[in-house]
Amino acid sequence: MLRRLLVPVLLASAMAVPAAADDGSRYSEWQPEGAEATDPAALEALARELEALIDQAEDARAADPRFLQDLRDLIATHVTDSRPRMALIRDDFSDGDYTDDPRWEVVSGDFSVDGRLGLRTTIPLSGADAEAMRLTLDTIRDKGDELLDKGGELFDKSKDTIGDLLSGEKKLDDLWGGDDDEEAKEDTGPAGPEPAEIVLDADIPNAFALELELMSGITHKDAQFEIDLFQGRAGASGYRLSYLPGSDPGLVLSRFSRRGAEVIGESRDDLNLEDGRSHAVALVRDGDGTMTTSVDGEELIRVKSSALDDPFGGLSLVNSGGDYAVRSIVVYGDE
Repeated sequence: MLRRLLVPVLLASAMAVPAAADDGSRYSEWQPEGAEATDPAALEALARELEALIDQAEDARAADPRFLQDLRDLIATHVTDSRPRMALIRDDFSDGDYTDDPRWEVVSGDFSVDGRLGLRTTIPLSGADAEAMRLTLDTIRDKGDELLDKGGELFDKSKDTIGDLLSGEKKLDDLWGGDDDEEAKEDTGPAGPEPAEIVLDADIPNAFALELELMSGITHKDAQFEIDLFQGRAGASGYRLSYLPGSDPGLVLSRFSRRGAEVIGESRDDLNLEDGRSHAVALVRDGDGTMTTSVDGEELIRVKSSALDDPFGGLSLVNSGGDYAVRSIVVYGDE
């Protein structure tokens, strides 16, 4: 597999960058008579084929992730397209630590690094698929002794309570926490889980390209994963890309401020990424304010927004419900 990857990559490099003659070298740049310069479209197509091979190797875990990333960087170096290509942020979480180089900060909820999946975050959903929430037999077996112990404790407390009632030491009112004249409190039901948010402070220019490998583990009407690029330390304004599994549209681009959020673009229909694979999600903003969003190379949103023309102060990942893993994230800026 590695040999299959290396050969076309080296060929692409040779096509993209002609050999330059150093001073004193007996060789100079050579080109066959009648040959024309390499077709940029053909080179771009070759690069996409190479990236597909790298994706296959990555899914099969056929090579070191750092080596595969080096191959991606090599392609990015020698293929010219409309995306800015200087990496300002890069993290594949392969070091098992999201708190250093770069330094992410958890604002709320829980995040962890899974050696196979990357940065993972899980928020329970009310009404989620019962099969997904069901305890496995292994879990019940492992927890059996603990459950029996707790059952014994409850039984002992029940015996004591019944004895107190029979002896007159306690009344039923004592068990309910008050008398009949006390105003009953309104039962508003259990509060929903708090969203999980992790933030990375970084200087990001107004024109950027963000690329993220995302895995989603659940389709549900209440599931939502957000990528925010914010301006200012307080993150009061910026752009937000929301993935809504189980909804139509499944991808929404918004501009937010202290006054709220305004949808500026959305995909044509629902989007299902729950196939056990990582998917390449890209958000690109050009110098003229044109913003495009694509998934696995397919453009789903294109809109022009020139309302925010200042640099960005960082980005945040927000889990508002569901199970997600980010295998890698890269943000490119102007060279």
